[in-house]
Amino acid sequence: MTDPTGPHGAVPASRTPLLIGAVFVLLGGIFIGALGTTVLLRTSIGSAGDLKARETIRLQGLLVAPDGRLAPEDTAERTTAAFAHSFVVSAAALDAVASLDDRQRMLDIARWLVDTDALAGRDDAVSRWAGSAARCVVATPEQPRTAANCVRDAMPDDVPVPERDD
Repeated sequence: MTDPTGPHGAVPASRTPLLIGAVFVLLGGIFIGALGTTVLLRTSIGSAGDLKARETIRLQGLLVAPDGRLAPEDTAERTTAAFAHSFVVSAAALDAVASLDDRQRMLDIARWLVDTDALAGRDDAVSRWAGSAARCVVATPEQPRTAANCVRDAMPDDVPVPERDD
């Protein structure tokens, strides 16, 4: 007959505590992973919400007057100026735009600006710069870095530079 305790009389160690410990580690990892994923998703959704809130606040600023809503011609003026500024900023950072769809849309807008000469009747520096930026983007559609550098170099001398608080 064989002895179940082994040749030296020692009882083999049970693997149950090791198995229970492995299950707890696995469950802890799943919990931490789920918590991390929830936090990351909430952060990205929250960021999108923040961006939309800022956009809404900015757009409302285009419509508001001290006594209510601006007149349509004033609203159009503010909107056009805001568009020109936004286009210049976006074109100057075109090489940082990761989405190929967004780059293509910016190229389409630049072509529209060049083809229709949409901002030609405006004499402000930002509108002139937006027209130059559109020509830069159209001239180098496959080279976003070159286009962005061209936009930066095309800044008119009379563009107001914001004062810095040092």
